[in-house]
Amino acid sequence: MNFPISEKYIYFDSARSGGMCQELLSWRKKHDNLFLNKGSQFRLNNDDFIDGVRNGVANFFNSQKNYVFLTNSFSIGFNSLLNILNPNLKFLIIEDDYPSIIDQVKFNRFKHEFVEKTFDLEEKIIEKIEIYKPDVLTLSVVHYLNGVYLDLDFFNKIKRKFPKLLIIADGTQFCGTKSFDFNSSDIDVLISSGYKWLFSGYGNGFVLIKKNFIEDFLKNNDRKNTEDFLYRTFEPGNLDTLSFGSLLFSINKISEYGIDKIESRINFLSDYAKEKFIDYDLLDFQVKNRVKHSNIFNLKGNDSLYQKLIKNQIICSRRGNGIRVSFNFYNKEKQIDSLLKFFKKNYYSITTKVDTPESDVAP
Repeated sequence: MNFPISEKYIYFDSARSGGMCQELLSWRKKHDNLFLNKGSQFRLNNDDFIDGVRNGVANFFNSQKNYVFLTNSFSIGFNSLLNILNPNLKFLIIEDDYPSIIDQVKFNRFKHEFVEKTFDLEEKIIEKIEIYKPDVLTLSVVHYLNGVYLDLDFFNKIKRKFPKLLIIADGTQFCGTKSFDFNSSDIDVLISSGYKWLFSGYGNGFVLIKKNFIEDFLKNNDRKNTEDFLYRTFEPGNLDTLSFGSLLFSINKISEYGIDKIESRINFLSDYAKEKFIDYDLLDFQVKNRVKHSNIFNLKGNDSLYQKLIKNQIICSRRGNGIRVSFNFYNKEKQIDSLLKFFKKNYYSITTKVDTPESDVAP
C-alpha cells in the first residue's frame, strides 16, 4: 500500500484520520466513472454489492455475517443502538472517554456512573461494577486521548466474573491495528468507524453483534424478528457504494498486506517510542506505569509547541492538555527521533536523560 501523505509529512496523526492509499484513490475514481457513464444502471446490483461488504467485514473480524451491520460512523451506530435498548438499563462509562459515548448515554437519559481514569483502570472498572452493579459497560478499547489500551483478555476476565453484563466497545482506535476475532472475544457489541486505522475514508463504519446476548437488552424483545429489527435500526435506507465500497477495498488491501505484519510493526514502533518518551519525561503517570499500551500517546506540550510542529510538517493533534501522536506501520524510527529532537530544542521545560543525535528532520 502506497500512502502519499507519509512521503509529504511526518504523519503522526492516524488517530485523527488515517491516510488514503493511492490504490484506494484509483478504485474510487473507477467507481465514480462508472456512475458518471451508467447513471441509474450503476445501482442495479447495489444490494448484492452491499451484501458483499458485510461479508468482507464479517470475514475480516470473524463475526457472524447476519449480525454485521453497516453504519456511517461510530457515533451514528452507537446512537442507533441506544435508541433500541431498554431505557431502564444502568450504564458504566469511563471518565473522559470519547465524547460520543458519554454525550449519547446522557442524552438518552440512561442512569450512569463513571470510572475514574487511572493507571490501574482495569482494577477500578471491576471495583465499580461490584459496587454499582450496572447492566451495561460501554468503553473504548483504546482511549482516544492518551491511547490507554484495554487488553482483550481483560474483557474475558470481566465476562467470567460478571456473565450477565452487556459489554459495548468502541473499536475505532483499535480496529486495523491488531488482529481481532470478534466471535472468540467477550465483547458483545463492537462499533467502529473506518476512517482511522482501516484507511477507508469518511462515511463508513460497522456494528458487530452477538445475537443471543443482545436480545435480552432490547426494548421490544421479539426474538423471532431480531435480525430484521436490527437491520431496520442500523440500515434504514439505501447505502452508499462509494463509502462502503471503500471500506471493503481497504480491509481487502490490509488482508493482502497482512494484518499480522501491520500489528508487529506498530507494536515495535510503539515500544520504541514509549521507551524514549519515558526517558524524556513526556508521558503522564497513567501511561508510563502501564505494562501494555497502544500506538497512541499524549505528550506533554503546549499550544505554541503544537503550532511549531505543524509548521515544520510534523502532523499531530492537540488533545486535552497535551499533544497527541500516533504511529502507523508506514512510520519510521528516524521520524520518532526527529520528533524527540524537536521537543528537546523547542520545549525547554523538558528535562532529558539522554541526548538525541543531531540530524535533520526525517521525511
